[in-house]
Amino acid sequence: MSIQSTSRAIQDLFGTKYYIDFYQRDYKWEKEHVETLLNDVFFRFEADYDPQVDPTAESVSKYNWYYLSTYVTNQQDGHKFIVDGQQRLTTITLVLIKLYHLAKAHQNEEHQDWLKQNIYGASATGRTYWMGTGHREQALATLFSSGVALDSADLEGQDLTVKNIHENYRFISTYLDERLTTQRRVAAFTLYFMMRVELVELHIDDSRDVAMVFEVINDRGEKLQPYEVFKGELLGQLTKLEVDSTYYDLWTRSITPLQNRDKREPDRFFRLLFRSKHTDTRQEYREFEGDYQRVVFSKKWAPQLKLKRNPDGVKEFLSKDLAWYARLYSDLLVMSSRPGNYVYYNVTLNRHDRQHLLVFSAIKPDDPGRGRKIKLVAQLFDRHFTLLQLAGSYNTNRFTESIIALNTAIRNADCEEIQAAFDKQLLEDIALVKGLVVTDPFQGSLFRGVGYELGSQFIRYFFARVEKCIESEAGLPADSLYNLAQNSGATHGYHVEHILANNAENRALFDDEEQFIRERNRLGGLVLLKGSDNQSSGNEPYREKLKTYSHATNLTATLTADFYHCNKGFADLMKKHNLDFHPIATFDRDAIEERHRLYFELAKLIWGDASFPVK
Repeated sequence: MSIQSTSRAIQDLFGTKYYIDFYQRDYKWEKEHVETLLNDVFFRFEADYDPQVDPTAESVSKYNWYYLSTYVTNQQDGHKFIVDGQQRLTTITLVLIKLYHLAKAHQNEEHQDWLKQNIYGASATGRTYWMGTGHREQALATLFSSGVALDSADLEGQDLTVKNIHENYRFISTYLDERLTTQRRVAAFTLYFMMRVELVELHIDDSRDVAMVFEVINDRGEKLQPYEVFKGELLGQLTKLEVDSTYYDLWTRSITPLQNRDKREPDRFFRLLFRSKHTDTRQEYREFEGDYQRVVFSKKWAPQLKLKRNPDGVKEFLSKDLAWYARLYSDLLVMSSRPGNYVYYNVTLNRHDRQHLLVFSAIKPDDPGRGRKIKLVAQLFDRHFTLLQLAGSYNTNRFTESIIALNTAIRNADCEEIQAAFDKQLLEDIALVKGLVVTDPFQGSLFRGVGYELGSQFIRYFFARVEKCIESEAGLPADSLYNLAQNSGATHGYHVEHILANNAENRALFDDEEQFIRERNRLGGLVLLKGSDNQSSGNEPYREKLKTYSHATNLTATLTADFYHCNKGFADLMKKHNLDFHPIATFDRDAIEERHRLYFELAKLIWGDASFPVK
């Protein structure tokens, strides 16, 4: 038989070093997993515990035993590897370390020595922790020596395994402190945990069966994330010496920063990478949803991706593509959270992370134009999305098709080719929706009808960008882009307001109800106000609203006469760009048209020339 089973109490688990093979996941158990294990064990312990009975090995041996599942091992090159179960065994070790410190606090030297032997032993190089493979060694040593988990700030930059070891130990420490409040309970629980909690070891005799067993476990147990299976498929093609000396570290250095941001980021990254470099149609794009790792090794894609049964291809992928693009992705994630760049505009303000696909597509490994291309692609993406909106030509499905077409068109292209591809696609997209030939995205006729139907999110973004343009060009302070475009809070949030309230006085300024509704909804009939201002002025006559507008955003305040008094910076802006700003005393149909055309000129100023120098 190729699998041997042995029942082991926890006191029989350790005494040999356990190694964790490369395809095994990191230590990823979180609080809920640990809490479930401890709750189950304590439930059985409490059923038999009697505080009146001395806690001895003999008395505790009469407690009912508890089954804590199986773990799977394999012997290779004189080392014992865990095929499955390292999450549970690592957690058990953390519990043992806490019990050691409790025994120490209660001066139970006998239990201290017993627990110590099950946590670490001696080796030719000194102390070795039985579950101390790799980075675990130092983490376990720290906890054993101090009994205190490191704070989050001290764990900054550490890999996921080390972070979870410390976080879970902190939880275990608190959990046991709350339940083991006397010396007698500590001793009884220690005896119970060591003697009556049991696991079954399944030992695989033939190392050639390990991958098959691991796959079955993954399919039927707690499913691995696609990138974890992908790691096994890739590294499994290399020799152990190659993995241990070079390629496991390459993988870890690339993927750990993504894991630390969000456990979903590694899979997002791989889907992005394969789509950006290899897909040309929407159908191909969809194929990398879900379990993309199976697609990579499928009959269709394996010849193109060259990662199946190709150790040299795997090594090149790990050392070149993975390392390069993982760093690029990490940089994009950082840029997404830092105001003042186009990546931030697209992702944080407009919720479009598909720009990452186009950045990946344009940039080659070791591309000397990396920084310039990031900025150019992000800028052109912003321009593309914004001008489609302002031309009344944005459609979610069509926009997806455009992104996929651009993905192919700009793949590994230079900056001039990228610019040309975006320009061409923009004109095609507008022409398709409008049903006419378009040679310039800035045609007044395209812009004339847009307004409230664009939606609050985009309108706020438009006004936010105008506001920051005024700040930059005229030196007038403005609120943050995030507050202007995204924040919905009562204190710092903003809202889109119709300048003309829906009342009889304003309706009388127009020929009929239909014209009034159409005109007041145009972009020229809208402004941006802070939440409290919007609530207080919403139904007031325009002449009263001007009092609120005078201390609103710069763009809104341009409706008032006081704004222009001793405002040299804004006067210079008007002159430099030939912008016809002036106060408006009566807001009627002509005022809406005038204001709408002014917004059109501002749009040309901000989004009209995407070819300005990109550093």
